[in-house]
Amino acid sequence: MNNIPVISIDGLSGSGKSTVSKKLSRQLGFYILDSGVLYRTFAYLQNIKKIKSFDINNINMLIKNITMAPNKNLGFDVLYEKTNITDRLHYEEVGLLASSISKNEAIRSALLPLQHACIQAPGLIANGRDMGTKVFPNSILKIYFTADLDIRAKRRYEQLIKTGTKPNLINIRNSLKDRDEKDINRKISPLKVAKDAIIIDSSHLNVDSVLDKILELYKITET
Repeated sequence: MNNIPVISIDGLSGSGKSTVSKKLSRQLGFYILDSGVLYRTFAYLQNIKKIKSFDINNINMLIKNITMAPNKNLGFDVLYEKTNITDRLHYEEVGLLASSISKNEAIRSALLPLQHACIQAPGLIANGRDMGTKVFPNSILKIYFTADLDIRAKRRYEQLIKTGTKPNLINIRNSLKDRDEKDINRKISPLKVAKDAIIIDSSHLNVDSVLDKILELYKITET
């Protein structure tokens, strides 16, 4: 596994890292890991198993029955006791609970081996908030995405409009600002730029421009 390249992509919410990660995965043929799915997994299991609070015993019990299975779309299916639960992780209530679970230091530590097991040939794109600093510190390339708050809010607004909802731009901006402050200032695995990361400000760049830049950086690491 040490010879399998990992590209870690961290950054602010709404900065475009998820969109670029997916395109980069398809371009390179690398698998892609969205770290958020693991916290959603714990949130889902807490709901169905009616777990009031987590301790080292029930955390380990859940972990030993979770498998990250590579799929044909270069992603990972989440299996619990060999049952595919991936589609159940996108319920709104699961997402809300996952946010608080991600602050649990014991869970974050317990998830590390599962994340490391996602390093599959020919390579891995790891998308999250502490991929380059905590989970994959030896990544061959580390990217940190940032973008102007107002631009990120407008992007999220336009995304939601396409889904048929009627979002409020001011509320979206306030939500992103609040998320930034929580991510950056949290005590456990705070969002920060890895010392050897390349910072990309996507405020005035389109997806293809950012993708080309990262591909060029990756080519340099190969030489």
